[in-house]
Amino acid sequence: MATFNIQAGIGSRRPRHLLTYSHRYVLPHRQLLANLGLIAEQLADFDIVALQETDSGSFRTHHIHQAEYIAFKSGMPHCHTQVTRAISRVARISLGLLSRFPCIHLERHRLPASRHGRGLMEAVLNVHGRELAVFVTHLSLRQASRMRQMDFLIRRLNRHDSALLMGDLNCEPGSPEFRHLLAATRLSPPRHAPATFPSWRPARRLDHILGTPDIAFHGLSAMPFVCSDHLPVAATLSLQAATSPEPPVRVSRKTKRT
Repeated sequence: MATFNIQAGIGSRRPRHLLTYSHRYVLPHRQLLANLGLIAEQLADFDIVALQETDSGSFRTHHIHQAEYIAFKSGMPHCHTQVTRAISRVARISLGLLSRFPCIHLERHRLPASRHGRGLMEAVLNVHGRELAVFVTHLSLRQASRMRQMDFLIRRLNRHDSALLMGDLNCEPGSPEFRHLLAATRLSPPRHAPATFPSWRPARRLDHILGTPDIAFHGLSAMPFVCSDHLPVAATLSLQAATSPEPPVRVSRKTKRT
């Protein structure tokens, strides 16, 4: 599985691109399809993918629904999205969840924030007969807003016995809001949270994959740069047997990463 803030396919890879590529936040550019193709290629081996800062089809993306495009190019049969902020016809900032497992329940939530634009996708997937709740989010830049968003997230997470949280939380494991999340839920603390931002010199651990104790992680790492100011985070995991000593169910295709 993987989580990735794709920066709408803008492709920043150097500090100067924060300025020289700034027009790409509102205007279409010629490298967009190539960037999305590279992202899809990088994600093709995974079974569950969370996307942040995708665009659901607007002027700046040539009206291409980016999550659906990546799902098609990477062979993902299921794609779910949530528009979190629409800026006229210029941009439709969204979350995305791509999966090889069918979704049996989906809710889209608006998170509390100082201004609208943050959301939470809550999906229950059927993983080889097991129900797995997957939460996808991108939290605010302001700590006060993140604390309120964590409280909302905690209430939703605690409704499920087996859950994954994936996304750009905009905070590091030692922050007060991250510690609050772990203290108030059954999510296990990460053994190793890789640095993911900025992608050209990763120094901050902002992108996370967390799971309840019934989910065993067998690897968690940042992937190489691919067309964003964030690095994707990849994990391999297995679901532990709920009530029997049978071998755990691996959430992967053959020997490929999840």
